[in-house]
Amino acid sequence: MDAATAARARRRFAYLLGFLAVSGAIAAFNLRGVALTPDSLRGTVLSWGAFAPLAYITIVSMRPFIFFPSGLLFIVAGLAFGPWLGTLYAVVGGVIAAIVTFVLARSLGRDFVQARLPARLRRLQDTELGAGLIFLLMLVPIVPMSAVNYGAGLSRVSLAHYTLAVVGGLTPRAFAYCYFGDSLFAVGSPQFIAALAILAVMVIVPALLRRRWMARWR
Repeated sequence: MDAATAARARRRFAYLLGFLAVSGAIAAFNLRGVALTPDSLRGTVLSWGAFAPLAYITIVSMRPFIFFPSGLLFIVAGLAFGPWLGTLYAVVGGVIAAIVTFVLARSLGRDFVQARLPARLRRLQDTELGAGLIFLLMLVPIVPMSAVNYGAGLSRVSLAHYTLAVVGGLTPRAFAYCYFGDSLFAVGSPQFIAALAILAVMVIVPALLRRRWMARWR
């Protein structure tokens, strides 16, 4: 990489960091005073009437610009729309947000980061395992989606493989959160216990698989 190209890469990466800082500040401001109770969250979404699904998908799609927690948004979908429609709306919005984040990271920061990655990680990202890891990370409810999306954009995984991995991993993740959200009106019920069990399995199993896959590249 020549000096001019390196300078451009540094500037793009600086723009990306600035965007992340501004987004984080906006998210912190927007979360102030929010009443995080099942009734208030459900009532807020349903107050939009017939436009509630479209408004919800739009909000989820804008997550890269506000850094609102994806888990909370998916739980809200379950509260407002139920586990099945909630999952559909959450996945549509989540995939749009993931693609936006991917393109943003790739266009602003990829060259700068790629030039500084260890050889082992560059080799890892040149393989199909990159998409597989994205799929597994998307499955785990406690892994921040934004971190996965930005990281994928900085890697060499193709947009097509990335999108398939996101759809495959995000769908069960969104369902787990939506099912849990729908169960919050009956805490202690069999559905609530089942929702907790689903979330626990989705944390443990993908984490074990990811550890086994990564062991092959040490």
